[in-house]
Amino acid sequence: MATITQTPTDRPSGEMTLWDSLRKGLRQSGLPWLFILPSAVAMFVITFIPQAYQIWISFRDFKAANLGGAPAEWIGFLNFQEILTGQLNVPQYNFLPLLGFNIVWTFINVFFHVALGLAIAIALNGKFVLFRRAYRAIFVIPWALPAYITGLIWNNMWQENSGGINLLFDSLNKSLGTSLPTRTAWLTTLDRPVDFRTGIPYVVVIGCAILAFFVGRYLLKNGLTDKETGKLSFDKSVFGLGGLILLVLSFLATGYDILTGNVANSTASLFFERAGAPVLAFYSVLIANIWLGWPFMMVVATGALTSIPPDLYEAADVDGASKWTQFWKITVPMIRPAMVPAIMLGTIWTFNQFNVIFFITAGGPRSQTDLLITQAYKLIAQEQLYGAAAAFSLVVFFILLIITLIQNRITRATEAAY
Repeated sequence: MATITQTPTDRPSGEMTLWDSLRKGLRQSGLPWLFILPSAVAMFVITFIPQAYQIWISFRDFKAANLGGAPAEWIGFLNFQEILTGQLNVPQYNFLPLLGFNIVWTFINVFFHVALGLAIAIALNGKFVLFRRAYRAIFVIPWALPAYITGLIWNNMWQENSGGINLLFDSLNKSLGTSLPTRTAWLTTLDRPVDFRTGIPYVVVIGCAILAFFVGRYLLKNGLTDKETGKLSFDKSVFGLGGLILLVLSFLATGYDILTGNVANSTASLFFERAGAPVLAFYSVLIANIWLGWPFMMVVATGALTSIPPDLYEAADVDGASKWTQFWKITVPMIRPAMVPAIMLGTIWTFNQFNVIFFITAGGPRSQTDLLITQAYKLIAQEQLYGAAAAFSLVVFFILLIITLIQNRITRATEAAY
């Protein structure tokens, strides 16, 4: 009896090949693709092509002389090397203190934005608040104003001669008999009101030790594998084990500098050279940016608070829970889905806060209040080092990418809540 054997190329009736499935998918999604085609073409022209060109010139010695079409010399990763090692021929440039200042600037601002915004939103969400809507409208004004106008207003207020702050202090002296300084050069002096640089290495050692302990204990308890799949977890390997290694290395390197008496020249002291002893202009732009940033967090927190059912607080009152317990057990978990993405967005905005720095201090005095974004601008506007500026922008992008990934991993902002 003859038998029919099925070759590997034979397929059961009705089974689709990969090509058939692709063609069917294109036919079914053809209309949606047609709708987004104009936007995709526009994005390709105005976004992706310039970004590709930026990556291309970042590997070349592209200067003002090359703007006319003259070919730029290929130098590979030299721009990136000079940026990271501080070898750029730019006045007062050093990458590590600049990065440390940028990170501290971001952390302090976001902390006050969230704290003030949430506190005021909770206060306005009370049962017996008169003119609630008026307050909310007034508080949104700083955020609604154009950043250019805001920066110029604060720049005028911090001026040494006839500045609003100095005039206010002079008026208080005349009215209250105080002796506040009235001719302070807020934006130009190099005075440093506080100096924590000598204690920073000790803080780094203690902080690294504490963090390494908790990360190590977590890894020992949970391992490096995913509980559901049993495979090696990418998050635990990169953020857990990688972070633990970096913490241990930082602890050992900084501890060695302390033991050898090299505190002043340690990497930790260099990293926080600007942030550990900020000039007076830092406090000027800090106050301005806090005033500018907290209304956004207040708006987000207000929307999240109004969505919390009042029954939860009534049940908590019946159970005898204190207001502090209600805040941590009810308020915080309920507003987390709205606040965490807002905090991540605020972190990116603050890290790249060009307007406040540029229009108030322009990075001065002597680049002491420069951020990465303002330094990138100066590489173009003042130094005309277009290749180095393109490479610098890519470095800033990857720094922000790392910060966002770590923040997203800790807060689990993009995970679905069930």
